[in-house]
Amino acid sequence: MGYLAASKEASVSYKKEMSAPVSDENEGHLVHGEHQKKITTVEYTFTQGDTFYEVLLNLDFSPQEIFQVTESSKKIYNLKKIKPENTMTLRINPTNHTLERLEYSLDDQYMLVVTKTDQGYCASKEEITFDIKLRTIGGTIKSSLYEDGSEVGCSPQLILNFADIFAWDVDFFSDLRKDDSFKLLFEEIYRGGEFVKYGKILAAEFTNREKRFRAFYFEDAKGRGSYYNDNGSSVNREFLKSPLRYSRISSRFSKRRFHPILRIYRPHSGVDYAAPTGTPVEATCDGKIIFIGWKKDYGKCIKIRHNHIYTSFYGHLSRYAKGMKQGKRVKQGQVIGYVGTTGLATGPHLDYRLKKRGRFIDPLKFKSPRIRSISEALHPQFEKNRRQLLVKLEQLDEELMIAKVNPVK
Repeated sequence: MGYLAASKEASVSYKKEMSAPVSDENEGHLVHGEHQKKITTVEYTFTQGDTFYEVLLNLDFSPQEIFQVTESSKKIYNLKKIKPENTMTLRINPTNHTLERLEYSLDDQYMLVVTKTDQGYCASKEEITFDIKLRTIGGTIKSSLYEDGSEVGCSPQLILNFADIFAWDVDFFSDLRKDDSFKLLFEEIYRGGEFVKYGKILAAEFTNREKRFRAFYFEDAKGRGSYYNDNGSSVNREFLKSPLRYSRISSRFSKRRFHPILRIYRPHSGVDYAAPTGTPVEATCDGKIIFIGWKKDYGKCIKIRHNHIYTSFYGHLSRYAKGMKQGKRVKQGQVIGYVGTTGLATGPHLDYRLKKRGRFIDPLKFKSPRIRSISEALHPQFEKNRRQLLVKLEQLDEELMIAKVNPVK
């Protein structure tokens, strides 16, 4: 594959320092750490059937002390409901074998902390400190974004997140061409040296038919984050480019199309997206459902009014998403139904139509307006952030050139 892709990692500091756990080679077994300031660290990963009481009893803690720890934490978490695979870290005073501190992971974000005080044990819920590494990945389209993204190391979730960023400008199934390219700068979140999950995509670039799209993550003063292009305009638009993530166009908007079942020529006022039965169908814009039910040739369908100008239509559905009903308000990107073959259909597909002021328009030629832009006051801050992210993103180009000159053998 040689020069198709390259990646780069960089560590960055994040939040306050966390007590580093001691590695455990055998899950469910105790690992005793080194004495640090005369304190012994013990880490234990719970397995099926373990109880908090039995584990601490086996560590030679008295029933009274175990009871005190359990009671102190009840308002935050009941330690009698310990979950398998969760980890507990204990700090023990070896002089009198008393528990000085307990840390128990509640989930990927928070942990229970119990500490010994002069008044007894005190419990609190604290945010877990993570290490974040920045990583860049890039590649060239040979078959599909999913296949080529996977080939260079992108997880399925990263690929979906990347596609979602540009969903207003690019349909990654109908617009893609061979030799299009993609790059992304994203966070990898670690705890104690172990990978936990992917964080945000901080910067992304997609070149489609020699037209370049870029997006940079930026948070305003209230911590609300979104993606903006080089000019500070939101990449979000009022309408998604496509109501499906996985599809191909089987029939386009036309004033005279030959109907495969009726065997006659008639107008086709929408776009047919061929996709497997059950493929989720998303609302292309915020709006209210004004019709849901059976509509002759279109089978099961949904009609959504977005405002006094636009209305969208989704036909041949196999079923509706849970909770869909007339009068319900839906959000852009919300799943409203699933692809099917109801009505007059030769195969599973979605008939998607869009009306503007009562007249059908071609969804593929429709240029949806952008939602918002960076304010004048925040633009200098955004520009500084954009330049920093762009430097990291463009460093990938340098590595690609190196790999191209010296292909991997």
